[in-house]
Amino acid sequence: MQDGAASGDLEEALAAIRSAGGRVTSTKRLLLEILSREEGHRTTDELTAAVQAESPDVAASTIYRILEELERIGLVEHSHAGKGPATYHLRSAAHGHLVCQVCGSMTEADLALFSALVAGADDEFGFAVDPHHFAVLGVCRSCRSLEA
Repeated sequence: MQDGAASGDLEEALAAIRSAGGRVTSTKRLLLEILSREEGHRTTDELTAAVQAESPDVAASTIYRILEELERIGLVEHSHAGKGPATYHLRSAAHGHLVCQVCGSMTEADLALFSALVAGADDEFGFAVDPHHFAVLGVCRSCRSLEA
């Protein structure tokens, strides 16, 4: 969190924790810093390892509890992508995920890409797609080129 904008985002997140009645701890601050400085979706194991690299005494169960709290507050969200473990990232605009079943890569895609599917699911089945947990499984361009 080197620049002013990232620092401001962190302070807003910490203020959201306080306004939700939570305590701002050094571990929560560290976890939010890790989530904000590293792009992409990370598993709890990856996040635990990153936190423990900087603060070795933090238990994995603490990371799980903090992630649950941050998700409840609306700062973090998790996604299920295929058969792997849930991944976490800072909450952003609604987006879908394209998940490669060969290499496991995950690409965030603007929800507009899936607008017909979302509308069709609602119109035909009365099913509301949750845009924060949306994943489409397939094969990425790199893996498809290896198959050719």
